Amino acid sequence: MAGDFGDFLKALEAGISSPAGNRRMEGRGPGVWRRNYETGETIANGDENKQAFILISSGWVASGKMLTNGSRIVLDFLLPGDVVGIGATEWAREIITALSPVTIMEVPGAPLETLLKAPKTVSSALLKNIARRNARIAEHMVSIGRRGAAERTAHLLLELAYRLEIKADKGRVRFRCPLTQADLADALGLTAVHVNRVLKELRESGFASFRNGVVEIQDVGRLAEFVGFDASYLTLRTA
Repeated sequence: MAGDFGDFLKALEAGISSPAGNRRMEGRGPGVWRRNYETGETIANGDENKQAFILISSGWVASGKMLTNGSRIVLDFLLPGDVVGIGATEWAREIITALSPVTIMEVPGAPLETLLKAPKTVSSALLKNIARRNARIAEHMVSIGRRGAAERTAHLLLELAYRLEIKADKGRVRFRCPLTQADLADALGLTAVHVNRVLKELRESGFASFRNGVVEIQDVGRLAEFVGFDASYLTLRTA
């Protein structure tokens, strides 16, 4: 499970059943809701007035923005253990979408107030998760602004492998990935057609392949050197 939020999510799993596949977690603080979503369902549409922290318990999620012309940009892919706050500002309007069957824990309330009022262990975990997400988004901006199409695609695949904690076997890693070429395109600032060409280029160069929902990186070290991948941005510094 990504990050160090696993223990907190496990604690939230014990709850009381409620209708429509949701479960209310009772405790001293604000109610926590467990919700299930199918692939393609919208978790937060960006236009509602909901304020909450959303914790990903299982599945893959995309967070992004919809432009007035109907196009989408993916800001971040959220994996189990990741957190996103919604409604923190008037114009945030992030759209959160399930990319696979997903279970989330929803902590209702203004994110800032939750941080201030939550027990120290919870607020600390939330802040660490927010810091990681900010670092990922910053790195994605670097990719879109300064890396070539092949480099930014490979960089994202390496990031996902690192975050999933996939162990290399003789330099090779392999993992299931529910992302479509359209998802990758919206995250990389490319068209789906361009992503298709880039994936073919990476495959023919012996770097990596992405077929039938499976990513396989042939040599992690070689690919990391090719794109200048440094995973330190995904690791929190300690005092």
